Amino acid sequence: MAAINSPPAPTLDGTLGIVQVGMVAATWLFGIESLQTFNYYKYFEKDGNYVRTLVAVVWFLELGSFIACWHAMYSMTITFYGQPEHIASPPLSLVFVVLFNVLIDVIVQSFFAYRVKVLSSRWHIPILCCAVNAVRLAFNLELFVRLLERPVFALLRTKFKWDIIVASAFPLALDIIIAGSLIHLLWHRRNTQFEQTNRIVDTIIMWTVETTFVTTMSVAMQLILFVARPHDFSWLFFIIIQGKLFSNSMMASLNGRTRLRNSSDLNRLAVDSTHHTVTNTALAIRVQQTTATTYEHAKRDTLLLPA
Repeated sequence: MAAINSPPAPTLDGTLGIVQVGMVAATWLFGIESLQTFNYYKYFEKDGNYVRTLVAVVWFLELGSFIACWHAMYSMTITFYGQPEHIASPPLSLVFVVLFNVLIDVIVQSFFAYRVKVLSSRWHIPILCCAVNAVRLAFNLELFVRLLERPVFALLRTKFKWDIIVASAFPLALDIIIAGSLIHLLWHRRNTQFEQTNRIVDTIIMWTVETTFVTTMSVAMQLILFVARPHDFSWLFFIIIQGKLFSNSMMASLNGRTRLRNSSDLNRLAVDSTHHTVTNTALAIRVQQTTATTYEHAKRDTLLLPA
């Protein structure tokens, strides 16, 4: 009777299989992130050193996470082949993925929080986000140190259960706060007198929703599966890919500026402004200058990069 009531033993599909699928997805995402990084340095040479350095730091952290992931995968499937105890007690390289991911998440979310400050000229939202990030980083560093001492997945369900739940709730809350703040501020920047500016703002709002939705759903699924499925590693899939989703969302927001730069609507507006016949020449020049100035301000403010 006791055997019937005991929890089912995790299968290879629910343990090693989850890790393997996560590694493949993480490799694909790292390839996309590397391509986006290459395109960024190719097309945005005039960006400030702050942003360019930030992009480089995130990529190198992703490289470290990528190497750690595949070292862990090789160890579990080749080095310790046929030794299932090494699945429940993974190599230390898999523990380092936790460190790399939290550093990437904190950097990316701090970047988006700073965009809120640039747009609103206020510090209360960024300060709140930095405080939450600091607490989250402390939780994850504590977890990292303890797992270094004893890397056993069973401890995550017992001793560290609430640490993981709290640490997972932080990025979820931050995503919602940052996305809500950006959408609110951008919506109030819309100006009905300039249709082109409104289109730019609407595009940035859509980007914010799309990128935030992916990262938010990833963190939410990790938390749900960790609580609802205690007998397998299904939640670990989202741990493995989480950092790469955050870095790709940052790179997508930076590289998305090419769509504004090459916008056919903008080109058509420039042609119309140049060739349109207006009786009052001074008025025509003033309208054209105002439109261009509004576009430049919208491009700078809604993309929210340092001036």
